[in-house]
Amino acid sequence: MNFTFKQLEAFLFSAKLQSFSAAAVKLHTTQSAISKRLAELEASLGGPLLHRTSHGLELAQAGRELLPLAEEAQRLWQRIQHDISVDKTLRGTFRVGVTELIAMTWLTRLIQLLQKLHPHVTLEPVVDAGLTLFERLEANKLDLSIMPGTFWGQAFETIKVGQVDQAWIASPRLGIPNRALKPHEFADYPVIEQPAGASKNKFYEAWRAEHGFRFGKVLLTNSTTVLRELTISGFGISQQALDYVRPDIKSGLLRVVKSDPMPPPLVYSAVYRSDDASPALARIVELAVETCDFKLRASQHDVAPARALRGSGSTVRQRSVRRGVKKPARR
Repeated sequence: MNFTFKQLEAFLFSAKLQSFSAAAVKLHTTQSAISKRLAELEASLGGPLLHRTSHGLELAQAGRELLPLAEEAQRLWQRIQHDISVDKTLRGTFRVGVTELIAMTWLTRLIQLLQKLHPHVTLEPVVDAGLTLFERLEANKLDLSIMPGTFWGQAFETIKVGQVDQAWIASPRLGIPNRALKPHEFADYPVIEQPAGASKNKFYEAWRAEHGFRFGKVLLTNSTTVLRELTISGFGISQQALDYVRPDIKSGLLRVVKSDPMPPPLVYSAVYRSDDASPALARIVELAVETCDFKLRASQHDVAPARALRGSGSTVRQRSVRRGVKKPARR
């Protein structure tokens, strides 16, 4: 019984990603090469490891027995490469999910620093809402996700990257009193929110319920950029990262709406599967902690982003119109 680590790796990622094509992308090879390696491994072990189904690949009985051993073999191989090899260079391509706010602030700096210090490590950024990023992480379609939240389950390592103060923000033209609003008073003004897929909502949902915040007319958008633009245009109050909108406050386009109580800071964490830990992944997280700075804007970086960012399109929709809600004042 002779087989290679490449064959074992082809099985491991085909099983975890439930797709030969996804495993091929992960291992930087072709789908036919993955199929060939798996067939050779099955021939060596004397039976099928994976079954094709309408929903993707499923583990056969022998595959279920082999999977934890293959994961252990991968971890040992990573240790050999890092601890024993003379060449200590970190290598690999990592699919990293980030929220739009990170993409608009410090993501470029992270990529620049990584390219400078570890040129053989490549990031493939994916921009989306936090809960969508976590779903992709669960499905092994991402190697790492940086998003709001402090705990994502026992199967995941969660490391605090940084935090950002949050505040209620509005255009001065709305004429909101210059005093702290009570939670129930927010129902008297239109509010601009991000939809359920935003992990920020999960973070603040219990806090808002505990303190009795009530909203009337709500405008929804899945884009942080659109959220800021709608707020500047006077469509309502929004909760935003204070560091990011501080230049707009300084210029008079926006103002802080005080509340009693004010929102607590939003914690951002790097999240990855515990069984996917590697020296390169740990180094990416370390540099993310070092570069995290929500005061940055894309125009402040020395060079343009290394590659285009992939993400979902921006949408805006309106929810729950309440009678008697004040409308934005006209200029």
